[in-house]
Amino acid sequence: MVKLKDFTIDFDCTKGIPFFQVHQNNRIRFDLYEISLADFKSIINEVFQERKDINAIFISQYIFNGKRQSAKSKVGRILQLNNWQENVVAEDENNAVVYASIKKLSSIDVYNYCLSIRKGRRPAYISFYSNDYLLYVSTDVIDVISNDTTNVAKLKDDYKGLYDTYHEHQ
Repeated sequence: MVKLKDFTIDFDCTKGIPFFQVHQNNRIRFDLYEISLADFKSIINEVFQERKDINAIFISQYIFNGKRQSAKSKVGRILQLNNWQENVVAEDENNAVVYASIKKLSSIDVYNYCLSIRKGRRPAYISFYSNDYLLYVSTDVIDVISNDTTNVAKLKDDYKGLYDTYHEHQ
């Protein structure tokens, strides 16, 4: 498990996704295929506002019986893998998960990665984050999380009718 600084989230593939680790007032979910590309880009730009201090964390490898095996995330085909750091989280002496962190990404990098998932690329277990927001993307949703409830309330107001309300009260 990797604890993300500034968030009360355990980034751990064996636990619930970040969306279910926070209160409903700290999260918003968008269906990846129900929003237009213009709204999609607008959401990412509003969340990260052309920042250059965006980080990503994802599973890059698994260690089984002491041997490393790629998670086949293929993140490097979309993102420049500069400023890369690994964090090995051991389950026991022979098995572990390797989480990779990338620093200094841009909102364009985040958009390009999410767009590739929307076009059918297999997603990694990945989140993008800055000091204010965390964005988790999977095969069909984009979850945005913030410790500041006013940030999420603004997104819910700006994108009323576009975000998924199915888990709103869970």
